[in-house]
Amino acid sequence: MELVSVLFDSLQEGLAYAILVIGVFISFRMLDFADMTCEGSLTMGAAITMVMITSGINPILSVLVAFVLGTIAGIITALLHTKLKIPPLLAGIIMMTALYSINLQVIQGGRSTVIMTYGETKTIFSFLENMIPSTSFITNFQSSKLIVLTLVLILVFFAIYYFFGTEIGMSIRSTGMNKDMSKAMGINTDLMIIIGLALSNGLIALSGSLIAQKNGSSNMDIGRGTLVIGLAAIILGEAIFGKRTFKNWLISVILGSFIYQIIVAIAINVFGLNPNFLKLIQAVLIVAILAIPLIKSQIKKFKTRKELKAC
Repeated sequence: MELVSVLFDSLQEGLAYAILVIGVFISFRMLDFADMTCEGSLTMGAAITMVMITSGINPILSVLVAFVLGTIAGIITALLHTKLKIPPLLAGIIMMTALYSINLQVIQGGRSTVIMTYGETKTIFSFLENMIPSTSFITNFQSSKLIVLTLVLILVFFAIYYFFGTEIGMSIRSTGMNKDMSKAMGINTDLMIIIGLALSNGLIALSGSLIAQKNGSSNMDIGRGTLVIGLAAIILGEAIFGKRTFKNWLISVILGSFIYQIIVAIAINVFGLNPNFLKLIQAVLIVAILAIPLIKSQIKKFKTRKELKAC
């Protein structure tokens, strides 16, 4: 029963973090831009949402505001890179650093944590809560979280899949693959980077908003390791499910998010590892994931060598 509970919680985490993973996927894979802004964007999305809904503002509006503010953060990072010629990694670090102070101020006058009271504060999950009956295994609130997170992820998936099939989406992908060639073909690569990073950070802030409402709180540490989590899920999904087509690639990174959360949850809850070692677990896990392609190639070489000796 404990394992089932762990898997259920991991499913919820995977659904919320899958949107973050899609955001990192856009910047890292589509644009080949290692964007550290994501750590500040996730925290900003969570912070602004908690402040708004604890003030009685409509939770759907708070999600939209989080998305818009995330896009603005992405645009500023892109402008630092495209107009001031600051290297991608440094531009992201500068924006992440600036967002730290902004987020600290957003969380009600410099407090490090905002906690809401369930039952008194309305969230995006409250709309379905009273419509779903509770069971011995799952409460109506847990059910509503699962349904809403699934619907939001499906909506994001189809929106991103459609967008990257358009001319602008294809131009963003082309810019990431070969910027000089894209520029020679008449594509405004600076604009494509701006649009891509805006969309990426908007989705990451949206993910932060959903995570905060799911957890019932927001703090300044929620965004730490965001890029590592995103990259680990992307690489894990690619290694297991492949990337034959864009649709397959997108589904792979989403499934990678679920698998990543399940592995971390089992390590902590089933094997009893100290939660204080969460970041260490994540670091070890991403090293293991990065080693998967090398291990696969070594196994392939070993099999080929064995077949040649047999001949």
